[in-house]
Amino acid sequence: MFDGLSTMLWLKRKHLRASANFWLWAAGADLDDTRDLSERIYLLYVAVIVCGCTVACWLWILGLVTGSAQTDSPEMAAVTADIAPLIAGAALALPVCAAALWSVRAAWRAPWAVSAPDAAWLAQTPVALAGWNLVDLVPRMAARCLMGGAAGYLVAAFVATALGTQTDLVTCLPYAMTAGLMTGAAYTLAWIVGEVRLRMVGRRRLALVCAIAAAGIMLVVTTGALLPRFAGIAQAPIFGKPGASAPIAAAAGTLLLVATSAVVARTLPACALTCDAGDASVYAVRRMAVYNPKLYRSLIKSRRAARRRPIGHMPCIRGTATVLARSAISLVRRYDMLPQLLGAGAVLAPMGVALLSGSLAEMSAASGMLGGATGGRILGAASWLLFALSCSELPRAIARTFTDDMGNRFMRDHLPVSTAALLALDALPALAVTAAASLLVCTPIAWGSGIVSALGAFSSVLALDIVFALCGALDAAERTPGRPRLSCESALGLTALVSAAACALMPPELVPFAFWATAAIVGLVTVTALR
Repeated sequence: MFDGLSTMLWLKRKHLRASANFWLWAAGADLDDTRDLSERIYLLYVAVIVCGCTVACWLWILGLVTGSAQTDSPEMAAVTADIAPLIAGAALALPVCAAALWSVRAAWRAPWAVSAPDAAWLAQTPVALAGWNLVDLVPRMAARCLMGGAAGYLVAAFVATALGTQTDLVTCLPYAMTAGLMTGAAYTLAWIVGEVRLRMVGRRRLALVCAIAAAGIMLVVTTGALLPRFAGIAQAPIFGKPGASAPIAAAAGTLLLVATSAVVARTLPACALTCDAGDASVYAVRRMAVYNPKLYRSLIKSRRAARRRPIGHMPCIRGTATVLARSAISLVRRYDMLPQLLGAGAVLAPMGVALLSGSLAEMSAASGMLGGATGGRILGAASWLLFALSCSELPRAIARTFTDDMGNRFMRDHLPVSTAALLALDALPALAVTAAASLLVCTPIAWGSGIVSALGAFSSVLALDIVFALCGALDAAERTPGRPRLSCESALGLTALVSAAACALMPPELVPFAFWATAAIVGLVTVTALR
């Protein structure tokens, strides 16, 4: 099983050195250039600073946790003491939920994905696959155990403080060990699922994903139902009662899962390593993750999209319906944009309607704060504008297909539709998803304020969804010298100003017309910019 162990450890040491050098490069140091005493002293200085900051941050977080459990009011102290065991039980239930989530992800995409150079090197080296599996699994599992143990120590400190017990190492360490070992066991279980996934191809993988997802949902529901029982189990390792064997049981379970992983790895063929090998070009640009993380994440997403099989096919239709069908298929295939579309429809647009229409104005006018009704409207519009600018990728996601079509000049010149029609057809499927998310958010309003108010709120939110599509489409405008070009962020600022001013001038029952007037103005600006 451990044939070529020294070779595997040598390769792992090389990877660890490269990772350490990567982060030291961000701090202005380099392990490969430590040739004199001054550079080595600087490395020691960086290490001392990092260790000192780590210890200081840990003590600060521990002080915040214990301070939040201490209250002067007897009523609050009683409530905190009643809730503390439930918090301890919920913290032990989190690794169970993490096991379900990690297992579903491992069944969909195996966590064991070596780089392409390592896969080529291992294929030519007499290295046991089970040994390489353990060498790769143990450091990752140890990192998760450390993170889970640190979180468990904080939970134990909170519970012990809330119940009036001394928060020392003897009291909190058993619970921390239990939480850490359960987290490591959860990751090892997902690792085994990933190994099983490497042996399956075609529809068997889809069946495995569905089975793991169903088992994960049942496990999460069962864990939620047994949360009081978890609270009772958690009290034993926290207070060190006699016979508290939770850390021993968690350690035994973790070791059993590690042994099972080694046994399953022995049955894998050697070509299993190369099935999900990583792209070597991604490792060449890892330093970009420090100074340009957004571009690095886009490279990772594009690499995954390139390996993804196509979903669906174009129907046999003609005319403008072809553009609409292609836009719908593009939305289905690029399902990674669905969270952005749902965020735009369920969060950004309803928040914009609430703040731009003056929801803070009545509150500030009644309380006499924030400068009255005018100050409340200004503060609401400014708050939404800052939030929208920080989430500018959400409006861009609605018009992503249109931006791609306009960027492809060869295909754009052969499309028999105008620019405005192309925008409407390309953005319609994504806009439908966004509007559906907005409808789900506006539906509860009908139960509290009536159908008329709900329809007015949904009409305003729908107008903002259309404005988001128009703002995102401005990225496709040509950059002509001497011609001003309006960006998506500038259009969002124009939307906030015009909508807030229109809502302030109109009566409350005509607020939807203010948002539709803003949509008409932004649409006119967009059509003019895209000519």
